[in-house]
Amino acid sequence: MARDIHSTAVVDPGAELGEGVVVGPYTVIEADVVIGADCEVGPFCRFGGGTTIGARNRFESHCSVGAPPQDLKYAGEKTRLAIGDGNVFREFVTLHRGTPGGGGVTTIADKSLFMAYAHIAHDCNVGSQTIFANGATLAGHVDVADFATIGAFSAIHQFSRVGIHAFLGGFTAADKDCLPFMSTVGNRPAKCYGPNTIGLERRGFSVESRQALKQMWRLLHSPKLNTSQAIERIEKELGGQQEVDLVLEFIASSERGVILG
Repeated sequence: MARDIHSTAVVDPGAELGEGVVVGPYTVIEADVVIGADCEVGPFCRFGGGTTIGARNRFESHCSVGAPPQDLKYAGEKTRLAIGDGNVFREFVTLHRGTPGGGGVTTIADKSLFMAYAHIAHDCNVGSQTIFANGATLAGHVDVADFATIGAFSAIHQFSRVGIHAFLGGFTAADKDCLPFMSTVGNRPAKCYGPNTIGLERRGFSVESRQALKQMWRLLHSPKLNTSQAIERIEKELGGQQEVDLVLEFIASSERGVILG
């Protein structure tokens, strides 16, 4: 399938566009941009140099893709933004390249939805099949695991992590790591409210897995136990169950601490 580039679009000869790419009016694509096959780009988008995009992505109007990082230490070094396949980026989404001090690359994997005005800052790593609602914002150096949902107008503090299948409610301000499989909601302080029961059921998690996560949460949230004591009980009573072990590993590897109740 041939490319379809609108006559008003500006595409640098140093850009590489795959077969079937559609580019809308007044879009600007700079040199050192690679856009994979069958991507659709709406009007008034800008793609900055150092951006590599896989196949079958869709960009609605006014997306800013691969812009320089918003970091005062950045001095024009060559850094990158790498995007996988099958993502949807709605109106006014902003995606920034990495910084030399953060590894030099921002990554977004596959099949995620970024609603209007979502922002992915420098050196972030976003997994597959995530959902970013309107205005959801990542500061620099944030890791978001697969299947996570970030609610509308939520903000994640730099160097924080969002675990697999985590759910963050709208307007959440998360300044620590958000636990896998759990619902975290609230603005200063954010609080964890236990397993994302409905989301896990929709994703096909077994009754046994959901029940184990509930039991784990009761121990973590028990007023009679501190975190160390709760983890000891969890390891003894629920250890060996995949989802529980993953949460325990997440807590053990946390550098900023995790958001509990």
